[in-house]
Formats: sequence, structure tokens, C-alpha cells
Amino acid sequence: MPTAIPKSITDVTNSWLSEILGGEITGFDVTFLEGGVLSDAFKIHSIRYADSSKLPTSVVLKITNAKEDQRAVAVSNRVYVREVRFFKELVDEVPLRTPIIYSVLDDGSDGCEFFSIVMEDLGTHSDVFDQVNDPPDEAYLRKINLEVAEFHAKFWESDTLKLEWLRHQGDRYEFTLHDAALTCPDHIETFVTLWEKSFGQSPFQDSWSSVEPLAKLICDGNAQQVLDNIYTTFTERPWTLVHNDLRADNLFRTKGQPAETGDLTYIDWQLIGPGPVGPEFTQSWQHSLAPELRRKDLDFLKQYHQRLVEHSPEAAAYTYEMLVEDYRLGFILWWMALTTLGAATLPSFETPEGERMKALWGQGLQYMWQAMDDHDCYDLVQKMLSESN
Repeated sequence: MPTAIPKSITDVTNSWLSEILGGEITGFDVTFLEGGVLSDAFKIHSIRYADSSKLPTSVVLKITNAKEDQRAVAVSNRVYVREVRFFKELVDEVPLRTPIIYSVLDDGSDGCEFFSIVMEDLGTHSDVFDQVNDPPDEAYLRKINLEVAEFHAKFWESDTLKLEWLRHQGDRYEFTLHDAALTCPDHIETFVTLWEKSFGQSPFQDSWSSVEPLAKLICDGNAQQVLDNIYTTFTERPWTLVHNDLRADNLFRTKGQPAETGDLTYIDWQLIGPGPVGPEFTQSWQHSLAPELRRKDLDFLKQYHQRLVEHSPEAAAYTYEMLVEDYRLGFILWWMALTTLGAATLPSFETPEGERMKALWGQGLQYMWQAMDDHDCYDLVQKMLSESN
């Protein structure tokens, strides 16, 4: 296998790709897929071989984020390590369909600052659930919930959670984007300013009036205490392996198939880790579901919980009430982290390649803020802080 790791798409050559795919390549085309918060992705297609070949004519390449500040956030939160190790060591044990992997390379550093993953082009047989324009309908959403329940049941309090690259230090729960969450007070003003510049309005609206006082409460010297309290609660819960980023853009379904017959494929395993399952659904739904569908979330959670216990009876100790509480607490963690990530990401929205991310953030965060208001997250934090004083 080649030792060179492409740091940008310009490093991908005919010879490099030939070594990866095992056939002499004479040319290919590239389409930029997405440059988001954590990684950059490209579709390498119209691959031409010197001889007729049954090798793939298109693949997807995932590499480190080209922007140094965003890459630093990813490295400090060890997101590259998780995905690299997942595909090298754990993927075959997961009872969910994942992309076929042709190559995983990394630089061997503690944070895997530079890596590359060459994987199946799912677009040849499946469509992504477009988070902005084509999120899962209710039938597919319930199908996802049931499949994820079986995934969680498979690893319920299992030895896999003790793997060095997965486990939390001291076996105390820590959010996979802890550094970003903790530093939200340092970035809140920048985030608000950039949001207003990008979208022409304040992120604090009457429709979700509790979000502004929540922001002030957390950022006025309470960020560490809020995280400590949530971590204490989550440490005491039963744990399993959670994906942590099951939003619509990370899910594919078979082209032209309804939920009853279509297959699902799950991508982007950069935030995988041990923990309680409640926050899994916070991230799954908060950005992807319009409020009218997302407001069925308590029923979705009940259906999920029933399937989880069917496949792992010991999971009954994690009650439905615990699941709902952890789901609500997940909004707090994600709001804190996305404030920091947004301060680093929003400037890229004004570039042509940032148009897609601007649409994602512009719609998704408004969905999230509405959900936080609906679930009384401000009151939840107030109560949490009062009980800890």
C-alpha cells in the first residue's frame, strides 16, 4: 500500500489511486462533495483503466479538513482517530450496513492529523437523505430507529467499550466534542456576530425565546459546571456504543425504494464512542427533522426503547424516563459544541463551496433551537445548577 497520504485533492494522482484500487489508472475526474466542520470529501469518478477492468469506476475519498483551524478542532477532539480505528478494527462487528472500504491510511500520530479513507461510492445504488431538502419521512425514521436499537443492543455494556481508542479517560463520560463544548463562552460573541452577518438576523428569536437566556446562563461562568453535571448523570447510566452523528446527511437508502424494502447505509463514524443512548437521538433528529415531525419524538423514543429491550433484556434497567432525560440533556451538549464549531465554520459560508454548509446550518440550527425551547432546556439547566449549588 502507498505510504503517502493526500493532504489535499491535488495530491491524488493516477499512480496513487492505482495502488489503492489495484489496477493501472490512466485518468479520473473529481467532484467536491462537502467541506464541513470536520473533514473534506470528494467523489473520484469516471476512472479510466489501462485495460478493461471490473474495478470501481467511482469512489469517495475522505481526507483531513484543509482549513487548519477546523482541522485543529477535529484533532483535539480525536475524531479522525475514531473513524480510522473504527474502519480498521471494528466495522465488521457492527450490525448496520456501512460503505465498502478500499483503503484506510493515517500518519500514525496520536491525533491522526492526516488520514485518507477511500470507500464505496454509495451513489451508484443509493440516495442520501438530504438534510435540507429530503430528510427521512416517518416510515423511514421508524425503520432507522429499529435498526439502531439492534446496533445499541449488540454492544450494550460490552467489552468493546473498553478499547483504548474508544474509552473515556477514567471511565467517566465525556462528550466526543468536549473541547468545543467547554470553550463555547469564548466563542459565543463571535458566533452571534457571524450568524447575523450570514443570515441577516439574530440567532435569538421569539419563536424559541428561551435560547438566549440559556446561552447567557451557560456562558456566564457556568459551562464547566453544566458539563460536569451532565457527565455525572451520563457516567451513572448504562452504556453502549453510539454513532453520535446520525443526522440525515449521514444516512443513505436504496434508490427508489420505500422504507419497507429499501436498505439503509450508515456513514461518518468520526464521533463514535461509549455512552448512554439518549444523545444519539438528539443529534439524529435536532437538525434533520422539521418541528412538526420532530414533535413526535417521545413516541419515536418509546418505540426504540421497546425494540432495544427486546434484543437486550438487560437494557430494561435503562428506563424510558432515563432515555428521555438524556435526550433532553443532549441538546445542551450539542448547543455548546456547535457554538464553538460555528465560530470556526461560518466564515467559509461566503465561499462557493460553502453554500451547501450554509443551507445546512441555517435550517438545522433553527430546528435545534426550536427543539430546545420545546423541551424546556433552559429550565433543565436552571434546575441542574440550583441542585449542584
